[in-house]
Amino acid sequence: MFRKIVILIGVVFFMALILFTGIMFLKNETEVYSEGGIALAIEKPTFFTLSDAKETEEGPDVTHAYEITLFGLSLGSYTLVERTLENEVKIVFEEVTNTGWMPFAVSLNTKNLKEAKVKSWNPEPVQQTQDDTYGADPTTNPYGTITTDEDEILQGNLYVSRPITLGNGEAVNELRHEIPSLTLEEGQLAKSFWLPPKHEMQTWFMLSPEPFFASEADEDKWISHALQNRREQLNWLTPEGPLVKIPLTEDLRTEMAYDVIDERTQDAVSAEWNQTAPSLFFESMILNAKATTK
Repeated sequence: MFRKIVILIGVVFFMALILFTGIMFLKNETEVYSEGGIALAIEKPTFFTLSDAKETEEGPDVTHAYEITLFGLSLGSYTLVERTLENEVKIVFEEVTNTGWMPFAVSLNTKNLKEAKVKSWNPEPVQQTQDDTYGADPTTNPYGTITTDEDEILQGNLYVSRPITLGNGEAVNELRHEIPSLTLEEGQLAKSFWLPPKHEMQTWFMLSPEPFFASEADEDKWISHALQNRREQLNWLTPEGPLVKIPLTEDLRTEMAYDVIDERTQDAVSAEWNQTAPSLFFESMILNAKATTK
């Protein structure tokens, strides 16, 4: 009898292990966006279901919202917002939320990037400095520019965060991980991450048929400046505005807390640089600020 119980437990264990392996590690891919010469797909566990998109349009933004489910149970969501600026440059915002009870792995893959040229916007380590008001901001410059025969992409990093409410009632995002190391192989940029329960991930990219800077030297000048002046490059862009470090308070969670701050959303730095060193990048950041504050 004891032996039968042990065998039954072993069978149940291995069946559960096989099911878990199938749920977590067998993958499939669904294309969710295409523009110009590129396409975007979400790679997720095979047993996860991506619902049909709910599409809404407001001003320059077209939003595609998907529910993620497992055997009919809601696990979270995937949302893509395509913002078309007045200069026809597009910014694509992506967000994945995990509202369920288990972590899962996802990869957001940008495809058709064969023979693409990548220019890192982090050619050297960021020098972290402690600000008396805001503390340290561990975020880095965006991943960099990716140039193909048809388009140029400015790719942002990935930001995994947890929504929290501070003692004063303010709702903010507590940054848990910035993921700056993306993988470009065989014409595909893989933006891969694990998402814990009750967390969310945001990333973005800017897409243009024209280069963002008139010359590589102009681009290098801005990259160097942004690395040395950490609060002048807006790294964590969202449709509602850039998330930036908030002032420190007695609540220790403000050490890694980010939120939209109206003053930073206006992006006065890009406006100033665009006067002396005009570029499509600065112009697009200015137009994005205008679109965000409507």
